[in-house]
Amino acid sequence: MFTLRSIIAVTIVIGLFGVERPVSAQQIEVRALVDETTIGDQEIVNYSIQISGADLNGVETPSAPSAEGLALMQRTPSTQQSMTIINGQLEQSISFGWRYQPVRRGNARIDAATVTVNGRTYTTEAISINVVDQVQRPRRPSPSGRQGWPFVVPSRPHADARRDIDSRDLFIRAVPSKRTARQNEQITIEYRLYFRDGIQLRHSRLTGSWDAEGFWREEFEIDTRPVPTSVVENGLLYHMIVLKRVAVFPTRPGTLTVDPLEIETEAYFPSGGGDPFERFFSLGNRFDTVQLSSDSVELIVQPLPPGAPSSFSGAVGDYRMRASLSATSVEVGEPVEVRIVIEGEGNVATLEAPRFEPAGVFERYDPNVGTSVRRDGRRISGRKSFTFVLVPRSNGEFEMPPVEFTFYHPERSDYVTITSELPELEVTGTAAPLAAGTTSAGLPVDDIAGIITDASSWRRIGERPLYRRVWPYAAVATPLLALLLLFGYQRRADRIATDTRFARGRLAHPLAKKHLKQAEALLRENQPRAYYEEVERAVVGFAGNRLNLAELGLTRDQLDQRLAQVGLSAEDRRALRALLEECDRARFAPILPDQSAMESAHERAAQIIVALDRAAQQTEDVSV
Repeated sequence: MFTLRSIIAVTIVIGLFGVERPVSAQQIEVRALVDETTIGDQEIVNYSIQISGADLNGVETPSAPSAEGLALMQRTPSTQQSMTIINGQLEQSISFGWRYQPVRRGNARIDAATVTVNGRTYTTEAISINVVDQVQRPRRPSPSGRQGWPFVVPSRPHADARRDIDSRDLFIRAVPSKRTARQNEQITIEYRLYFRDGIQLRHSRLTGSWDAEGFWREEFEIDTRPVPTSVVENGLLYHMIVLKRVAVFPTRPGTLTVDPLEIETEAYFPSGGGDPFERFFSLGNRFDTVQLSSDSVELIVQPLPPGAPSSFSGAVGDYRMRASLSATSVEVGEPVEVRIVIEGEGNVATLEAPRFEPAGVFERYDPNVGTSVRRDGRRISGRKSFTFVLVPRSNGEFEMPPVEFTFYHPERSDYVTITSELPELEVTGTAAPLAAGTTSAGLPVDDIAGIITDASSWRRIGERPLYRRVWPYAAVATPLLALLLLFGYQRRADRIATDTRFARGRLAHPLAKKHLKQAEALLRENQPRAYYEEVERAVVGFAGNRLNLAELGLTRDQLDQRLAQVGLSAEDRRALRALLEECDRARFAPILPDQSAMESAHERAAQIIVALDRAAQQTEDVSV
């Protein structure tokens, strides 16, 4: 029964909120509870069925459930009613209780019970009981004091007459969203703290070094002051709060393990009686420092299925993409931006830029990357933008290649390729020629020299006539030679502006050297994936520029046929195919190549470029 202070407090609360209101439509909840799941063979287990969220007039008195290893001590249940006012809303609950006595040691069981509420039948879960020798378990206070359980907690003889907190009273459980997943697929792990009614915690803090080797980790934002929720675990009532919620993305296949989460907290059982006011004001409460740890989580990671498109770079999730140009008409040499935005659910932070290879007349710079990750809820989502800067070196109308992005969709169990089209780009004007009428110091060639004021530097040159000297002829021939050079330069500039094949052929060698030089830098920095990407870009880009091929979308077989037409030997073509396959493996395989293999790839790329240039030159000579 409630004490006088409890009755006064309830009366005050009811007075504050006015008269009793009718019970609103709530979700009916029926659950079975016991006071302990491990008892001595001379103890009594108190079993109750609680019904909440229903009109008490519609609740039929249930029968006591059958039991194994336990004997029912009473047929008629004890009944307790509870009223709670929350936000001015009256909520009622009722509890039916029975007492069971063990008949043998070992595993016992209270079967599921059925309850009829408003004509509908509800079934509780069965509860397992472990009966041990009474010597192994100290005797609890007299069972007679627990007849009103769970509403009245028995009084203890004195402040220290309480049992210690064990693993059944307070524990951490790690709950993964799934145990088996694909590589790079999100797995959400939630760490929940469970504690029995009456236990209070303070000064909780994380200890140890929680780690998830083999995973990319993103922590969700959770409430720093959570409100506990009531849950039932094997018949015991617990309060539960979420300590940590984290998304892990496995970076390699196999069986991977996430470390346990460890915390240290101070916890205590109230030493007062069952009255909440006595427990609150009790001076006999004693805090104990408790070390808690969850179990480690073992996850099975499967590799991504074969058959991925060439545009796949490891993304797993559900994404959308859009691409746009900053302008559709620019002058030669004026930069234009290509902006690609990818957004959706998945590991947004590690997304790689989609492959984008414009025509050879454009100088492409590495993209500027922007990332925004959302960590609320239970799924990691966000957006990532890639902004490429292109500088056209020739005029004309150019069709920009479509942007393709491929990701693996876990729910569909398939690869999904999305495409975003770009508008046509018009480039006007001509390339500005280099200034031919300047000296090495940057002064005009016809600039007037200063007046000579010192005659001491003069010298006699003799009486030899001008027609016998070389410099007059050179002075006459120099302007003519300069005009010829300027005429040739103008013709070459016009040809570059109008002949795409010639322009790409001129750019083939400088761009290949640039990519190979960048590959050497990445080799020294030990970035194998980026290194092989530059090697492939150098070889394929040289072939496309030298032979005027649209390398975007060109398959390996089509490239092999075109190289055979220009006379590249079968041995060199096989070497090229082997190099490109090695680049693909190195960029997407989980095991990275060693240093010697990377150096060999650089040497073979240079040899293939030389052989390809020689074959193309021979073909041009024959056609001439």
